[in-house]
Amino acid sequence: MKTINILAIAPYEGMAETLSLLAREREGIRMTIRTGNLQEGLEIARTLTARNDYDVIISRGGTAELLRKELNLLVIDAPLSVYDILRSIKMAENYAGKYAIAGFTGITNNARILCDLLQLDLDIFTFQNEEDVLPILQQLKANSYSLVICDMIGSLTAQTIGLNSIFIPSGSESLNTAIDDAIKIVHSSLSIHKQREILKSALTADNESVLIFDPGNNLWFSNLTTSQSDNRLLELIQSSLSSFGKSRQQSFEQRMDDCICHIIKQSIHYEDEIYTLLRITRKKLLFEETDKTISVYNDYGETFSHSGTNFNSSVFVGNVHTLVEKYAPSSFPVLITGETGTGKEKAAALLYKYGPYQNRPYYVIDCNLLSERKWNTLLKNENSPLNNINTTIHMKDVGKLSSSELSKLYTYIEDTNLTKRNRLIFSLITPDTNAGNIKSYLTNHLSCLLLPIEPLRNRSEDISSIATLYINQMNSLLGKQIVGFDTEAFHLIKSFHWPNNLDQFHRVLRELTVLTDTSYITADTVNMILKQENDIPGYTKPCSASLPLDLTQTLDKITCDIIRIILSEENMNREKTAKRLGISRSTLWRMLKN
Repeated sequence: MKTINILAIAPYEGMAETLSLLAREREGIRMTIRTGNLQEGLEIARTLTARNDYDVIISRGGTAELLRKELNLLVIDAPLSVYDILRSIKMAENYAGKYAIAGFTGITNNARILCDLLQLDLDIFTFQNEEDVLPILQQLKANSYSLVICDMIGSLTAQTIGLNSIFIPSGSESLNTAIDDAIKIVHSSLSIHKQREILKSALTADNESVLIFDPGNNLWFSNLTTSQSDNRLLELIQSSLSSFGKSRQQSFEQRMDDCICHIIKQSIHYEDEIYTLLRITRKKLLFEETDKTISVYNDYGETFSHSGTNFNSSVFVGNVHTLVEKYAPSSFPVLITGETGTGKEKAAALLYKYGPYQNRPYYVIDCNLLSERKWNTLLKNENSPLNNINTTIHMKDVGKLSSSELSKLYTYIEDTNLTKRNRLIFSLITPDTNAGNIKSYLTNHLSCLLLPIEPLRNRSEDISSIATLYINQMNSLLGKQIVGFDTEAFHLIKSFHWPNNLDQFHRVLRELTVLTDTSYITADTVNMILKQENDIPGYTKPCSASLPLDLTQTLDKITCDIIRIILSEENMNREKTAKRLGISRSTLWRMLKN
């Protein structure tokens, strides 16, 4: 015979003690007893039923009604027998003042029957819900009642307003009746229970952890253990649950200790309500926990947690924005090229965010950190992200691989149809010794879409927009109200060579916003910061050969380019620039302004 698993939520300690004694005398039941009244009892029950498999809950009065309303489990209300109520009435007859009976329907219905049978003239008041208790008892006190016969919540509330009370406890015969009812109901539904157990076993097979959350994101079912690791995993999932997307199926990956948890989220529709099912499998990390060779990110649908990635940025300005928008929806591989600091990693992240596999994890494999041992592990281990299906994988700085490693990568991609199974994104630093050969192979053999990102010095038309976006972000961060640059300051910014591109540009703008307390960033502040940039060890001042003139332009534009080149070569020193050009400083200022 099946052992019946009972959860008892006792609104008061005395009931818990009586239930404990009765449970010891019974065979075939396992009873967990906790004490908690109304909302406290509900929270206790909600936590325990999510982590354990109970057949039935026993409680009483308002707590039982609340449990029945909020939980999808069978709840037995331990009835107050007529003897329980009669004992309390007989006790009240010794009281000299005016008294009444007040409680939920479990008390008041029996009280009315008892008063009819014994021809007792007693006033009886019913609580429909928890909010009724205080106003009804206040009204009784106002009507000269000084004692109330009630349940636990009535007794506790009466104390707060200075009203005497007699609490109606549940006798052992009432609690024995509740246990009998629970056993009978569970036995009568054994076929349903058997079906549930079989389905549960099927659901949690293959060493999967399973979580189900109700429409209010409360944990409804879990087969996680109470280990520290599982508790941390549950806390992480509960904190992220509200940000999950609305798609019927998504998958995420999260590092936990020495493993990666692969989480598949599904939506279950039942009676116009949506439940969230999470299946969790664990796999060993390829490398040590602190190793940064492989990073994994997730797009939860509304926010994308990607370290250092800001989507309101330079990647969404100009031609780069257009190419990202056009390339993102397809699953074709993409090759992103550009100098260091041009935003290749941000562009790759955007291709993922707006791509076909945005509801699955996003992997970044840093080729700078791949040793031969790691490379062999990546290609051969069954837990490698390269073995996944329908995911986005970014091979960052692929030019850092040796010729041998590149050969292995090309062979692996072709032998396993990697570009058919996943969305591949390659990023390549240019110019570089091997960049030409790698670019030729990836575009001609793998048919990669090419996404070139120009260096900042070639994006002069975008600098104003990029600066505006970044200054706005810094204003929010620092609580400032900077509008932009004054005219001369902006010309200095636009004329600078920016050898480290956007990385350097963002860092300089951050320094400028920190130093500026006025509405506009001044030329003096820009001059000071850019002079420091020129003094950085290893920085090579650009020469005119690196900035060729476009002689197809108008004379005014050619003159402007010449001024910018000389200004850059003279470290933004306007006096030296004017001297080299053979013009006065005021003439130079007027030409810059125009």
